[in-house]
Amino acid sequence: MIVRELPNGQLLCIHQTSHALMAEELCRHWGNRDFARPEPYAAVMLGIAQHDNGWYEWELQPKLRVDGYPEDFLHESDVDAKLQLWRRGIDRLHAQHPYAALMLSRHAVLLYEGDLANAALPAEARRRTEEFADEQAQLLATVRTRFAGDPIYAPALRDQTLDANTWLLKFGDSASLQVIIPWAAERTLPHCPVDFCGADTPIMMRHDAQTITFDPWPFGVDAFEVSIHGKLLEQRTFHTGAAYHAALAQAPYLRLAWQVTPG
Repeated sequence: MIVRELPNGQLLCIHQTSHALMAEELCRHWGNRDFARPEPYAAVMLGIAQHDNGWYEWELQPKLRVDGYPEDFLHESDVDAKLQLWRRGIDRLHAQHPYAALMLSRHAVLLYEGDLANAALPAEARRRTEEFADEQAQLLATVRTRFAGDPIYAPALRDQTLDANTWLLKFGDSASLQVIIPWAAERTLPHCPVDFCGADTPIMMRHDAQTITFDPWPFGVDAFEVSIHGKLLEQRTFHTGAAYHAALAQAPYLRLAWQVTPG
């Protein structure tokens, strides 16, 4: 869950799965004279659109913080619970398309590399995180073996191409969160893929309430729109989870939209 605080004090509760679809919208038109188109295109877009599908069950019964405020994904501190979310999402996506699942797998491992580099990470959390990373390495090896003779997926499973497609996922994920939460009005997004063979470049993102710009422009269209919807809550804190769930069930939808243009 993403909880966006509106200027009037209301809360907009946005599902992670909805954010993931907006991340895919931000990558859908990737490719022009200067930037290659991602391949295999359909599987890459699927991986981006489904990269938070492990949150689906959690968001059916979202939690409250101890102060009664709706909990968001940034404040879920249970290491095991979050690892299980990733495992569930990867398994679910693997059943739909193994290549898309590997993008999600690599995305998760890259996020956890930062945790593993932290010397203060508790020993048990480190052990479980390393165990998760080992599982993902085994998944990659298995999928590579099974696609070894495939003319489309064998080349796409090379490290440089798979990494580039994963960084495209990260581009969509980061850009979507940047405007939804929202975070700073400017951000440099690193390692944006240029040729999907190892070349990459940073892209400067700027945004306000109506527009998003990128420089350089990696898309094959002149401009496009992205949007997100969530449930609008008047109440900011709740005494029980049941009260919170009831409020969500009755809440109206609010849709936010941005025009995406060159910077």
